[in-house]
Amino acid sequence: MKKIILSLMMFGVVGAASAQETPSADAILDKYLAAIGGKEALSKIEDISISTVAETQRGSMESEVKFKKGNKFSSVVYMMGNEVMRQTCDGTKVAITSGFGGNTNSSTLEGKDAAGAILQAAPFPELLYAEFNVQKTVVGKEAVNGKDAWKVEFAIPEGRKWNDFFDVETGLKVKRAGSGEGQRGPRPDGQGGGQRPGGQRPEGGGGQGGQGGGRGGMMGGGMMNAALSDYKEIKDGNGVKIPYVREQGNGQFSSKAEVTSVKVNKGIKDNNFVIK
Repeated sequence: MKKIILSLMMFGVVGAASAQETPSADAILDKYLAAIGGKEALSKIEDISISTVAETQRGSMESEVKFKKGNKFSSVVYMMGNEVMRQTCDGTKVAITSGFGGNTNSSTLEGKDAAGAILQAAPFPELLYAEFNVQKTVVGKEAVNGKDAWKVEFAIPEGRKWNDFFDVETGLKVKRAGSGEGQRGPRPDGQGGGQRPGGQRPEGGGGQGGQGGGRGGMMGGGMMNAALSDYKEIKDGNGVKIPYVREQGNGQFSSKAEVTSVKVNKGIKDNNFVIK
């Protein structure tokens, strides 16, 4: 009997230790935010503009995203010098215009669809999760580029779901993956479905997908598979870091986007975010 009791006690200790090995989703996010500069430094960013360039199978892609507190953003994507997508958010609604191959589509997102677009565009979407009641669940560990990473599932109530991967050692976000579930809006190729060519979103703002958002999360954010790397401090950012490289692929489409310019607290005017 004593052996049985001792075994049960030992099992309980081991079980408790194992449970302690897995941090909560909030703890993982706190470590990530600390790794990119800390909440205090992030809170001082009133507005940010991020420009990126990428080479794809379809040619060069450039994008610029502007994000301002109040969940306002605007993003533009160019393919080989031609505008193929523009998004504008006034803080509540998101207007999207896309054109590719002579086709033009327009739509307006509201409610949970607008929330998904805002979180995708935001350079630091984690700061908005409480506002949008984003649900967080730690799935477990997975290897990303040969290193252990915590896989965390996020979900907007009755809306989009995605997974972010955070390096166990550094805390940095190293990957984002999602099916685009719950995502609406036109694609730049005019085929609908809410995805940009190959799932590419404008880099430079959001979602540290890195680049966020319409920034191809600070890269936070796209909702398709994307690897984030080369974190660097941004000028005038009080130590805040973003990933300067975002690599993503979706079937036959793949790209490697690199940040070319970051501007912080330049006083972006509200007329950039007016939906006409």
